[in-house]
Amino acid sequence: MLEDAERKLLRVLFNFFVKNRRMPVWQELTAITGKHRADLIRTLLSLERQQYIVWTRRESPHTVLLIEGWERRERLPARHRITSGSAGISYWTQY
Repeated sequence: MLEDAERKLLRVLFNFFVKNRRMPVWQELTAITGKHRADLIRTLLSLERQQYIVWTRRESPHTVLLIEGWERRERLPARHRITSGSAGISYWTQY
């Protein structure tokens, strides 16, 4: 799971790219997020470690490539398992 800052930055990058068809530069990114450049670098590196982005030339966020634009969901366990074909029919016949 992503931390709050990581999730927000990922959504900012995704939405900025969808709207402008390019990635933001430092000035735009700091203005949008209200974060300092050092904090943004730390968050971008964390997103890269978790394979949400690829950031090859680290001098600018303009070179970020998005792999996924939203947080991955954990696979949820099934609550109810139907073992026979008629087990689910009781809901419709009893209520």
